[in-house]
Amino acid sequence: MVRRVTPPPPLGRPGQKGPRRAPARRKRKGAGITLSRGQLAGIIGLTALVALLGAYVAGHRHPVKPGVATAPAGNAPRLPGTAPAPPVPRDPPVPEQHAPEGYAPERYAGALPPAAPPQAQAPRTEPPKAEGGKSGAAWRRNAVPAPIPGVAHARIVLVIDDLGLDRPRSARAVALPGPVTTAWLPYAHDLAEQTRAARVAGHELIVHVPMEPVGKADPGPGALTTDLSDEEVRRRLETDLASFDGYVGINNHMGSRFTADEGKLAIVLAELSRRGLMFLDSRTTPATKGPELAARYHLPLVSRDVFLDDDQSPKAVQAMLAKVEEVARHHGTAVAIGHPHDVTLTALERWLPTLAAKGFTLVPLTAAVAPAPGGT
Repeated sequence: MVRRVTPPPPLGRPGQKGPRRAPARRKRKGAGITLSRGQLAGIIGLTALVALLGAYVAGHRHPVKPGVATAPAGNAPRLPGTAPAPPVPRDPPVPEQHAPEGYAPERYAGALPPAAPPQAQAPRTEPPKAEGGKSGAAWRRNAVPAPIPGVAHARIVLVIDDLGLDRPRSARAVALPGPVTTAWLPYAHDLAEQTRAARVAGHELIVHVPMEPVGKADPGPGALTTDLSDEEVRRRLETDLASFDGYVGINNHMGSRFTADEGKLAIVLAELSRRGLMFLDSRTTPATKGPELAARYHLPLVSRDVFLDDDQSPKAVQAMLAKVEEVARHHGTAVAIGHPHDVTLTALERWLPTLAAKGFTLVPLTAAVAPAPGGT
């Protein structure tokens, strides 16, 4: 008898037609991955690009190289044709009887070329004698007519120093109701134009000559210093006096050391006397030799009474204006000096229109000149 053998059913899911595929073999551990040449080149290129991006980011994370100092933005040099930078704040104020000497800006618009190195100190000799013997010709010729004071009116002289560098604030000072005495730094730009506008507005002009202070404050380029030879002092003064015209004299910018040096100040005052000019002593030191030398050279001289803005708070400026009124009532005339600070200009804009009602008359500097001893 032949036995019939039935073949086993095909492998697969129920209902699946056709034979079941044989299960795939498992890959052995450690078996390598085969890549085509194109895939390999793409991976290499991507790796190189990532490396380049990392180098770029690392190189631009700190644009300033270590060890290279950069100046603060506020000290950047002024580009030609741009507006002058406003002055920096002064050093801490000194007592009122000594005018402060730290007002000069760190950057000087229109600065003169660097001055020649100081020459060796020349032996001290008798100061030069004034030529001509006549004082007052130039200052009288350039004087602004003084208003006639009312009955029993006291006179007030208002001087605004340090003009010319900050054009907007200088223009604001020129816009004050006059007559105001305007003192212009000789190293400022466009002095002919600025001083002409001041004259048209009815203000008097003086040259604000930079002089050596006590301490480290910088009076600016071309300053008169005590270590210069007599010839260099004359040369620098001549440069300052040539910066514009129409002025009645000069006053000192800083100068607490220079104005206390009899020999050096004598050179300046003798030259002013020879030219027929006057001197406003800002009295930045009680040791000034100005009054005694002015008498020696028959030079018209006026001294400051009140400094308005040692303290630049509105309350302090108002107190100084009240002191000006007090000095004027007691002495008949008061000479006040201020600077083109916003707080000072704002206070003056409000105060000046009130003077007439209080019994004061604003007059130019030349109106306060007493007859020079022995002069004409």
